[in-house]
Amino acid sequence: MERRELFKIIAAGAVATPALGQDHVHAAVAKPAPHKPVFTQAQDAVLDRLSDIIIPTDDQSPGAHEAGVSKFLDLAASLNPQRHQAWSRGVEAVDEAARRKFSHPFMECSRAQQEQIVEQMAVNEGNPENELERFFTTLKPAVIDGYRYSEIGVKQFMRWEGNHYDVSDWKGACNHKEHQS
Repeated sequence: MERRELFKIIAAGAVATPALGQDHVHAAVAKPAPHKPVFTQAQDAVLDRLSDIIIPTDDQSPGAHEAGVSKFLDLAASLNPQRHQAWSRGVEAVDEAARRKFSHPFMECSRAQQEQIVEQMAVNEGNPENELERFFTTLKPAVIDGYRYSEIGVKQFMRWEGNHYDVSDWKGACNHKEHQS
């Protein structure tokens, strides 16, 4: 066999090999079942309002309500039964605090009154002393995560535009004068 014939055989094999792999059949992939909410509509409404108070709409971007953070919270609770129980107790504690302070359930209070309840929840954020305060210390980071991972959080708040990077404004970690532009 001549070298030229060998190259023809190798080239033909390289061209034909991908085509051979195209005869296989993929098994049908079952769609996952839609997420079934674990919180009641009333609990979801409280979580949505709390989230919106923690991250409200401002002139930079929409808030947690528009970002659908309560859906993220529901999903997070569905994956962890202890978290679901703790947050359910937390929602009850929020309603109890609103009834004690304003003689109304949380969702019947004005926005200003609801903000006062959230302020009460955050008083001892570093060292929570009761159910209401413990709820806030776990809810706040979850709200931030839910917002950060939402489409609104990623695209509008963090201004992610896809897989290209504009580092023109980034000065880097080095603050030596000779490395600054």
